[in-house]
Amino acid sequence: MSEGWIDERVEEMPAGLWVRRGAPPAMLSMHRHDDVEINLVLDGRLHYLFGGQSLTIGEGEIAVFWAAQPHGLVDSRTGDMCWLQVPFAQFLSWGLPESQTAPLLGAQPLITRAPELARRIAHMAEQWGREIEGSEVGVPPGTAPTDGRGAPSADGSADAQDGTSVGAAGADAADDAADADGLEIALLEIQAAVRRVLRASSRATPALPADGAGSVPAERLRQVSAMAQFVRDHHRSELRIADVAAAVHLTPSHAMTVFRRTVGVTLGQYVTMCRVAEAQRLLLTTSLRVTEIAEEAGFGSLSSFYEHVSAACGMTPREYRRQGR
Repeated sequence: MSEGWIDERVEEMPAGLWVRRGAPPAMLSMHRHDDVEINLVLDGRLHYLFGGQSLTIGEGEIAVFWAAQPHGLVDSRTGDMCWLQVPFAQFLSWGLPESQTAPLLGAQPLITRAPELARRIAHMAEQWGREIEGSEVGVPPGTAPTDGRGAPSADGSADAQDGTSVGAAGADAADDAADADGLEIALLEIQAAVRRVLRASSRATPALPADGAGSVPAERLRQVSAMAQFVRDHHRSELRIADVAAAVHLTPSHAMTVFRRTVGVTLGQYVTMCRVAEAQRLLLTTSLRVTEIAEEAGFGSLSSFYEHVSAACGMTPREYRRQGR
């Protein structure tokens, strides 16, 4: 398969359902999005910064993670990889066992070595990609393409007044139905593939939470997802736990407990992850002074900026910038 099938700047692609295969793409900044991401390494190696920490996915390994954590590819070895991305809301709608969904909210990806499973999934991925792209995901099945003003487009999908025959309209409707059917089949197969990966993962059955519960209720998953989104949207400014809690209608103490028990890190640690990721992005992609970057990333002081960025990168911010250029 040609490497052209994968976008050259994956971090600029919108969140949503997509499948790609090829060599590691150029990724010039940290990014985060509300999707479940599955990385399959058939040949080569992927090296990420994930939540400010180093992460390597080797040949024959599969990594699954909730991409709300800031992450970005660095120093990857060329090879054959496959990426699946499923919107988090769609993933939750599958109603998978909570023992499988809960670990994905953790601070680290689920990684398992399963070369044969990786090859089987990658073999089907190209077909999924065609079916997803052909279905115009997000457009209701049967909706005719428009010219951007709500009018039928000039591609044979207008009504009979412009000379288009009823037969042509019927053919378009049949094509739409076929596209929708192909997408539905692809989604079922992707769901099955994700379930196989989660089952194969040695971490798919986590230890019991500290509160003694054996699973994470769907409502808690929604609350944690909303809190993480709120942090990602507001981490550049002064952020209080009370503000995050209010976004999901919880008391601050309950919000902190729910987030820590579900994700495995505190709300404060997650805020720091987001700020570190933003600082890394600015260090690598701008010429801003470190004092400006500290402020832009949301750090309250220069000393806090140096402490957290140096801990995450294993070097000072200036050294990190020099190494990345």
